[in-house]
Amino acid sequence: MGKKVAIIGARTSGLLACKYTLSKGFQPIVFESASTIGGVWTKTIETTKLQTPREAYRFSDFPRPSSVTEDFPNQHQVLDYIKSYAHHFDLLKHIKFNTKVCGIEY
Repeated sequence: MGKKVAIIGARTSGLLACKYTLSKGFQPIVFESASTIGGVWTKTIETTKLQTPREAYRFSDFPRPSSVTEDFPNQHQVLDYIKSYAHHFDLLKHIKFNTKVCGIEY
């Protein structure tokens, strides 16, 4: 593996950054202050739904499950999709959970 790369947060963007840096030969370390991935989708109420159609909110390299037919998936469906992405690409082993970043220096 190549150089280490720090990524702050295991939300959607953090997971994408982790997968991308792996594909470029780097060694990502994702620092996540919570005990799970998904960011805001872990904190919303069950009736929360996407505000954009499901096709506009998806990973380009990971299709949504065919079981999700609603145009505006709910909180559980979105969170399950994000977790499926992380498991499919084996990203969890690169995440340090319950680890808050208090500062960075160059």
